[in-house]
Order: sequence, then C-alpha cells, then structure tokens
Amino acid sequence: MDAPDVPVADVRLRAMEAAPVGITITDPTRPDNPLVYVNDAFERVTGYAREDVLGRNCRFLQGPETDPDAVADLREGIAAAEPTTVVLRNYRADGEAFWNEVTVAPLRDDDGQVTHFVGFQTDVTARVEAEAALESERAHLARFLDRLEGVVGDVTQAVVSADGRASVEEAVCERLAAVDTYSFVWIGDVDHATGVVRPHAWQGDADVAADALAVDRDDPDSPVANAVETGTVQHVTGPRANDYLPALDVGGVAAIPLRYRETTYGVLVVATPTSAALDESELTVLEALGRTVATALSARESRRLIADDGQVAVEFAVSDDSLFVVDLSARVDGTFDYRGMVEESDAPLLFFDVDADPEAVLAAAADVPAVASAGVVGDAGETGLFEFRLRGDSFVRELAERGARVREMHAAGGEGRIHVDFSASADVRAAVERVRERYPGVEVVAYREDERPPTAERDAFAGLEDLLTTRQFTALQKAYLSGYYDANRSVTGEALAESMGISRSTFHQHLRAAEQKVFAAAFER
Repeated sequence: MDAPDVPVADVRLRAMEAAPVGITITDPTRPDNPLVYVNDAFERVTGYAREDVLGRNCRFLQGPETDPDAVADLREGIAAAEPTTVVLRNYRADGEAFWNEVTVAPLRDDDGQVTHFVGFQTDVTARVEAEAALESERAHLARFLDRLEGVVGDVTQAVVSADGRASVEEAVCERLAAVDTYSFVWIGDVDHATGVVRPHAWQGDADVAADALAVDRDDPDSPVANAVETGTVQHVTGPRANDYLPALDVGGVAAIPLRYRETTYGVLVVATPTSAALDESELTVLEALGRTVATALSARESRRLIADDGQVAVEFAVSDDSLFVVDLSARVDGTFDYRGMVEESDAPLLFFDVDADPEAVLAAAADVPAVASAGVVGDAGETGLFEFRLRGDSFVRELAERGARVREMHAAGGEGRIHVDFSASADVRAAVERVRERYPGVEVVAYREDERPPTAERDAFAGLEDLLTTRQFTALQKAYLSGYYDANRSVTGEALAESMGISRSTFHQHLRAAEQKVFAAAFER
C-alpha cells in the first residue's frame, strides 16, 4: 500500500521545527523587519519563548559586549540582500552571555523579489572560548620565549665575561636584580662544616644581612634547603614567602639548585613582589637560568682544579656502623687508631692500633658486616697492630674511589672521626654530597681548602704506590707499622709472611724489592 502524499510545505515545517540549530524568519516588508517565525531550537538556545519574540526585531539579543562592527556587517548584508555570517556576543533571556554564529540569507519569490530573510543561529561559545584560549597560550608562549632569550641570554653574557666564581655570582645577582619582576636575588652554597646554606652574593631592594639569609640545609620548611636536597626548583608564595624574607615584604620566593650533571654548586634564590610573578613559565625560565649558571661554575671549577696544586681537607664525624671501625668500637671496649692502608685489587686492607683484648677484637670483627677478615700483625707496645680486610662495598672504599686519601681515623665507644684529603683534581662537592646521601650517620664537621706548594720530598715520594707492586707495598707497610724495623723488634718476618699468606722467603723478596725502590727514589732523583 502506497504511503499517502504529504504536502511539501508540511515536511519543510516539520524539518525546521526538528532542526538542531535555531532557525528564524523575518519579514522585511513590515516595519523594523520583525520575526515572524522561530523554531524550538531558537527557544532552547536563547531562552526566549516564541510568543515573546514574534513581531520583534532580533536585536533584543544584543547587549553591552556585542561588537558593533559585527552588527554593522550583518546589517550591510541584509541591506544588500546577500548571505552573511557573523559571530555575535548575544545574551539569553536570563542575561547569560553566549557566542552566537548567525547566518542570514534572503528568500525570494518567483520574480526575484526578497520577501523574507531566514536566519540560522548556532551557539559556538565552546569553540570561541577554545580559540581564545589557544590564542592566549600562543601569546603567552611568545612572551615566555622572549623572556627566556632575554633573561638567560643576558645572564649568560655576564657569566661568560666574569673572572672566577665570585665574579660569576656577583654578575648574576646584579643582572637579575635589575629585572623588574625580581625584588631580591642571592646566591649561596652549603658550608659543609656547619650544614648551613650561606649567601656569597646578594642584591635587591632591601639592605639584608647575610645571616638573615642563611638557612639550615636540613630545614624541611625552607625552599632553599629543599632545593639543595632534592636538586629541583622549589618555590613558595603568599605568607610563607613573606615569613622567609620579612624585611622585603615579598609575594614569592623561588630556590633554584645550581646543578650540573651530578654536582650541586650552590643555590640561586629569587624573591618576587607578588605571588603571580612565579607562574609556571617563570619557574621554567629560572630553571634554565640555574643550568646556565651551574654550567659556568662547573667550567671555572674544572679550570681551577687543573691549575691548582692544593688539596681539600674534610673531617667526618661518624655515629653509626657505616664506618666499620665505629661498629667495632661499639662492640669492644677500646680505642682504634688508624695507621695506614693498602689498596688491593679486591678490597682495601687497613691497619689499626687497638688497645683492647685481641681475642675480643677478632671475635667482634667476625660479626661486623663490612669486615671480610681480621688478624693481628704484631705487638707495637701497649697496643696491638691489627689488620682489617674490608668487603668491596664500604665507606672507606667509597671515599678512596672518589679521590680521597685517609689521613687519620679514630674510634671509641661507637663514635668516630675520619680525616681525609682530596686531591685538587677530585670532585669534592660530588663526593661529599654522595657521602651525605648514602650514609645518614655521617656528618661533615670540617671542610678546608689548603694550598700545597711543591716540595722535593713530596715530588720524590708522590708516586711510591705506583712504583711498588701491591705485594711489595703491603710487605713494606706491614713491616714498618708492626715495628719490624725497631731496634727491639716485636714481630718476625715469619709472622708477617703468615699474615700475608705467603712463605717467609717470598715475604723477604717483596720487602727487599720494595726497600730497593724506595732507596732509589730517595737517592737517585
């Protein structure tokens, strides 16, 4: 059975009513070109009921933020009887603003005369806001790149021409303090002897004493301490920032670690007058700035180490079993004093004078995880000489691998001190930071850089360990430390040979070879 014919006019009307966009029809032959038809979607988009808008010009949708130029374009299109599309800031019945994409086209009769205008209205608020956000982000990115190039480029030029670390720090503070968004700038570093981050250079809007800027590196509430500890940029805003620098009345504080590879060369601290000044892009600029300054400091440090003939003396206080001799002193009633060390291929061999019962010391050493073996080398008077062979992973080896030479070591009652010298070519900063990270019970109590003028004696014996084989060095050191060369010899060659696990004749071969090389180094230079 055929479907009944439906008048085309009825189909068109139903289609317009069901359309998802607002549809309007106006009559330009009547005064003010009023609305004569609106569909359901128009009512939903605008919030106006059909009976409230028919007979009115649709300018009632306009409001204070409607662009008059866009309205003029729409009027010109209607006057010219041409299809026209504009995007208008319109207002719903409840006063809510929205973006309305309006397309108006003329409807003509058979003679070509305009009888009506049809309008299509689409809520494009989401699209317009997304486009505005994208444009804002583009503008923000352009400003960020300009700032990155300007600030970082300016500071880079300053540090490249600076001579020495102090000059670099002063140049950075001077350039950054001139930036209008920064009210105060300082650069500091950790004083390893006290655990305090102290300023080296500072500049800004207020006269602030250095002590007022200093921060305990273990302070969990300080952005400066946290930046040094984590190696990442830290910042605070609002009252917390003002608490940190009350003399400046700041709105934000950022702390940027001056970190190059695995070494931290200090911290750069920047204060801003408002919290808004420390947005995400500004923190990114500061992070890049920190890398630039750290790279410059690293390069100068490397050049200084190459040219310097000095050394760095560091003293550690140890209060846990990370240092094996501290662990031993907690188990045995006695004192342990370091005499020397032989760095063998598998593990270091350390010698100590111990004023305690030998059997008690050896029994306790068997329970210390860091000690692979222990033995008595000889009797050096009131104290006995012991040797301790350490396992591969130990606090002492960690220091040795980072260029440190043990000068003194003492332990008693579960507490110990160890004095080490780092050569000028060693990365002392990285070594000290590594010790702090790996051994929580170790504290730096002294840190001193010394100048060492060249001496004939030092030049003559500096390469002694390289000159001797490991066995020769071990035999010579054991003989010396045990009193083998004393007038009243307290140990025999056989005992020393047994401690090395070799025959007496082999021990004497190593010892004589070592002696000959030492004498040659002394007399044939």
